[in-house]
Amino acid sequence: MSSTPLRERVSPSRVGALLVVTALLVVLVLALDQPLTAEFVALSVVVLGFMTASVFDAVRSHPLYTLASVVELSVVFWVLYLGGAGGLFFLALACLALVGVAVELYNYRNGTSYLRFEA
Repeated sequence: MSSTPLRERVSPSRVGALLVVTALLVVLVLALDQPLTAEFVALSVVVLGFMTASVFDAVRSHPLYTLASVVELSVVFWVLYLGGAGGLFFLALACLALVGVAVELYNYRNGTSYLRFEA
């Protein structure tokens, strides 16, 4: 276990973004007087789970983080497409995300950074 305090091992901006997204989801659930759909719950779990993990510096610095990020995005687009929201648009995004998964898998296995936009 690290002796560094927790506040120095997390990103404050990511904690803030996580809290804002969580609050928006809570308000949305409370404001809508409808039962939750399986797609909404799945998307909420995937997005909030990944955002929670991304708060920690150790997670973001892990070699598999970029691949996990693209996989998460792909899952989001496939859930949106299969849930019936958007038709061909989300199908195209889901297929492009699968290409991104293949590229990041190649990059991870070969230690490269092809097709990445690095700042």
